[in-house]
Amino acid sequence: MKLVVKKDRCPQNHPCPSIRVCPVNALKQKGYSAPEVDQEVCIKCGKCVKYCPMKALVLE
Repeated sequence: MKLVVKKDRCPQNHPCPSIRVCPVNALKQKGYSAPEVDQEVCIKCGKCVKYCPMKALVLE
């Protein structure tokens, strides 16, 4: 299982709100682009998945 960013669901026009809820800072965002996941750091807790209003973050 890994965290995947569904870029087609991400509006990419604002700071990603899910970044703030990641307990290990595994999500990074450049400008307003879709966030990128550091798979080495991600603990797959699902907090960002629950927090994303656009359902752009998915654990697969």
